[in-house]
Amino acid sequence: MPQFEDIKDGIKLLTGEVLQAAREAQDILHKKDPYKSRGLYNRVAYITTQVALLQKETLDQVFSKTGPTKDSLFLQAMSSIASRLDRVADLLLNLDGQARYLSDVGFLNSYELDDFFLEIFHGLGLIHPAIQRRDVSLAVKLGQVEERLDALYADRFARLIKEFASPTNPENLVTTLMIIHYLERTGDMLLEIGEKIIYFIMGENIKLEQFKALGAGLKATGQNLEPGRLDFRSIWGGRSGCRIGVVGSQEGEQPVLFKHGPAFKLTMERENLERWALLRPGLTPEVKAFVPRRGGQEAALILEFIPSRTLQAFFLENTHLDALKGLKIAMETMISLWRSTKEDKPAKAEFSRQAESRLSEATTLYPNLMSQFGYLGQLKIPPLEKLLSQAKAFEATLEAPFTARVHGDFNLSNLLYNPTTGRLRLIDMYRSRESDYIQDISVMLVSIIRLPVFGFAKRWQLTQAALEAARLADQFAQEMNDATYEARLAFGLARSFVTSARFIMKEKLASLFVARARYLWEKLIDHGQKSLDWADFRFSREILDVPTDEGSTAKINPERRDNRVNESSNERA
Repeated sequence: MPQFEDIKDGIKLLTGEVLQAAREAQDILHKKDPYKSRGLYNRVAYITTQVALLQKETLDQVFSKTGPTKDSLFLQAMSSIASRLDRVADLLLNLDGQARYLSDVGFLNSYELDDFFLEIFHGLGLIHPAIQRRDVSLAVKLGQVEERLDALYADRFARLIKEFASPTNPENLVTTLMIIHYLERTGDMLLEIGEKIIYFIMGENIKLEQFKALGAGLKATGQNLEPGRLDFRSIWGGRSGCRIGVVGSQEGEQPVLFKHGPAFKLTMERENLERWALLRPGLTPEVKAFVPRRGGQEAALILEFIPSRTLQAFFLENTHLDALKGLKIAMETMISLWRSTKEDKPAKAEFSRQAESRLSEATTLYPNLMSQFGYLGQLKIPPLEKLLSQAKAFEATLEAPFTARVHGDFNLSNLLYNPTTGRLRLIDMYRSRESDYIQDISVMLVSIIRLPVFGFAKRWQLTQAALEAARLADQFAQEMNDATYEARLAFGLARSFVTSARFIMKEKLASLFVARARYLWEKLIDHGQKSLDWADFRFSREILDVPTDEGSTAKINPERRDNRVNESSNERA
């Protein structure tokens, strides 16, 4: 990018100035010198000014660019790198401020702080070459500098803790602790600079730890990570805390799926995938490699990449016939698995407990909606938490007559479908377990209803899809002679309705979902308070009507809170 040479030169100048500031800070820690302190202060002020000018230049170019996206990525990355160089300069200036509290500068000699500075000098020296050569391997070395600075900090910290046991110079010990803290923090800034370099080279905002985990995972599969040939694309955003992306080479090698995140989640997913591979070979992605990271706290999982679209995409793209066909295959596949994994032992999904554990997230988004209570005319509206608590007590008296292996998060975005071959694949198996099969049914039904598709005709199609999925589930329940199926489904739907509010950005629509949860919980509580048999509980399938753009439906709107709440518990819709 020749047109950006002035920006690169600006970063080179800044790096040189920060390097010189580091040398001056090192001298100050060796010997307090007011002249050097003034020099360091002036240099840091100059760095701050130059950073502001460089960021203004990059911002002007971002807004004036009509070229490739990668140009904007470069400019954004350079602005971020400049900001972190400015932060390094501030940390170095803090060293001078702390040195003034030392009664004896020589006190620092035994802590060998030059080891920190050598790493900082090395890290600063990597920045411009990494940018100039677009060299990911040099960016990774910045992460290694951060790791070594962390190790130096841990060593000095341990020594200080021992000396605090019987301090002779407590003020010097405290000051030394602050100094090594600031030195360690420069490593964090160097790490972030390395990540920004990877960002503009690869076009992905990937953390260095994730990049190293990716390399370790690919190596475990027999592939070598060559940054110049690597193609990484982030996909499938979710709430699991995992980074997910498709990885392949620019030469067209077979891509793989990369997941990086909490080790306990990925360990469970690997174990579940291996179990599903035995239950139904080919239904789930093949596990290629599993690599623990950061002392077992994190992990990398390399999986087979399946080049298919999610069922959610088919519904959103208005390919209704393909979507409906895929949904039917998905339901029939799961019903077949529930049937084959059925064990005659009771199960409790604890839907009310699940709703309770997620209520705070929905409350954060819609605090007024989730805390409503009072009266609507003559009708008393209890607080949602109280309603949920009552429902939870009654659900404790319910259990499924058998267990089955469930997906655990059986929603449209976790189903891959190829309409040409008619093949279905399941992904994101972290929550899979033996449980009540209602867990999967309720999640699926609400995942259809909450899709952001607007217009009466399209929403009517979604209603038909939800009703078809419910019909297939009803048939399976009848086949299994599951007497309390409908009551448990009501608890499951209520849970999914109220927790879905955290995914919906239109308050009117979120209000309708919460109202449906209230409607179901009130019917369940009324049934329980009357000590009626759970086998006689029924609710109207109109609860599955999909709302229109305005947050209402052509048939049922539980927000009206009419006499449905007081209908006979043994009504049949």
